[in-house]
Amino acid sequence: MEQCKNCEAVLHGSFCSACGQQAIAERLTVRHMLGEFIQAITNLERGFWYTARRLMSEPGPVVREYLEGRRRRFYHPVRYLFVLATLATVAMVWSGLFEQQQDQIISVQEQAMGIEPSERSRLSQQMVQEKIKPYLHLISLLTVPFLGLLSFRLFRKRAYNYAEHLAINAYWTAQLSLIGLIMVPIFIIFPKATGILFPSSILLSIIYYTFGFRQLFGIGYGRAAWKSFLTQVFGFMLMYIGITLIAFVGVIIYMLASTIFAN
Repeated sequence: MEQCKNCEAVLHGSFCSACGQQAIAERLTVRHMLGEFIQAITNLERGFWYTARRLMSEPGPVVREYLEGRRRRFYHPVRYLFVLATLATVAMVWSGLFEQQQDQIISVQEQAMGIEPSERSRLSQQMVQEKIKPYLHLISLLTVPFLGLLSFRLFRKRAYNYAEHLAINAYWTAQLSLIGLIMVPIFIIFPKATGILFPSSILLSIIYYTFGFRQLFGIGYGRAAWKSFLTQVFGFMLMYIGITLIAFVGVIIYMLASTIFAN
């Protein structure tokens, strides 16, 4: 009788009833090693492509099914977001689109605040960009609690709690990263189109959330679009304020600690 190679128990199927290891009949190959490497990073065999395909056209039904407990077919929302945010970050930085998008954001901020562009402020912003590049994929994760807070407040009369709104926003933010990843080659092929990179990403987010809210909550397009706009705008504003406060507190703590240790 065949025995488990891990604990030597007698096998009665594809998996060991004693330790749970899968029955292994063949030796390691390069193909097998590559497969295990990809599986370890993304665990794609457990619903990744199914989740990606359905979220493209059914963002509302997907999260509804997941929140109702039908989760086996779906990829975990936080893991899904982490994988796609990482891939999107690599593509944006590698293609140079990240720097162009940041320049557009800075220009919008300067115009909104009535600030005259200066070389000094641009150099300062570029230094900040270089510092945050390694952590760009974490920014997508950081937006979810704030987007979740806004959507939870806007739909507080519905049945979903804050934790469930975190799952909703994790799935939808991840899918927007996937859509952005798909669009990267377009901006590379047509570099003149990068002038609309930032506004198009905002518009795309609002449209996708409008579609999702309408499906999930059964509301009209107008109401869904308005709440989508509020979620995106105020969610990112809250995140910006939160990061600013944390940075401010960090600077104060650093200055106090430096003063104490200097004395």
